[in-house]
Amino acid sequence: MSSELYIEVKKGEGLMPVSILYLKGPLDVNTQNGLVIKAAELVNSGASNVVIDLKDVDYMGSVGIRAINTVSKSLMKKGGKLGLSNSSGSSARIMKTLGFDSYFNVYDTAESAVNEF
Repeated sequence: MSSELYIEVKKGEGLMPVSILYLKGPLDVNTQNGLVIKAAELVNSGASNVVIDLKDVDYMGSVGIRAINTVSKSLMKKGGKLGLSNSSGSSARIMKTLGFDSYFNVYDTAESAVNEF
């Protein structure tokens, strides 16, 4: 398991523009700041709708949920929203355990999430 979180940003187009963050690696106490910083950069540059794709997240702890919640709150302040896609393994388990699986909009794929915006 890698100790770094890699983030690739792509643009999607539903009814409005969407930024998609493809994560690869662990989302934990050592890497969560990278996600928060990258999302803040997007929000500061005008993005208001974001999808975080969790397909290649090999581990997510509770601080990963906190980081995702921080991103969600910053988007809501700008009138935007967050979608999650491809949640499975540890990301799905931690969201279910903490009750966030009903709090976040979770989609099967990034493409299906984009289509909801």
